[in-house]
Amino acid sequence: MKETQNDNMPPWARRIDDYGRAHWHRDKQRSKRRGEYITSIIFNLIFLWIVNKIPGWHLGFIRDNFGVVLWILNMNILIQIGGNALMLLVDLAVIRYFSRMVLEASSFITQIVLFYIYPFDFSHFHDLYWIDWVFPILLIIGMIVSALKIISNLWKLIFWRE
Repeated sequence: MKETQNDNMPPWARRIDDYGRAHWHRDKQRSKRRGEYITSIIFNLIFLWIVNKIPGWHLGFIRDNFGVVLWILNMNILIQIGGNALMLLVDLAVIRYFSRMVLEASSFITQIVLFYIYPFDFSHFHDLYWIDWVFPILLIIGMIVSALKIISNLWKLIFWRE
């Protein structure tokens, strides 16, 4: 009798592959996705209002060059709203994956602009100087995550079928 590799494995380990196929490759239910799209649209509308009110608030940690990045922040938020509205109206996998790629590309570009034109200065604001070196690191991590999500959604767009 010939032994296979699986004979030495515990029973729970043999079932992992079947569990992964059954659960990890499945998208969320349509009703849950619709709720996420609506919530994202509402929060982005609130965020759009806040971002445009920031220059009038004269906050101590906002530099004068915030107006330079305001246009890219507005464009990113409008793209996020438009993409989520499109996915809310048309619930096709091709549209969903392509829209997610566009949304992540928009986030990636926004993070690059925020990284190079850093519109904040926490060095003289209540001893929060450490934020000036933590925030750029978080932007770099965000750029890496956005790039990986673009690749992931491209992979899903090309190879995965529902």
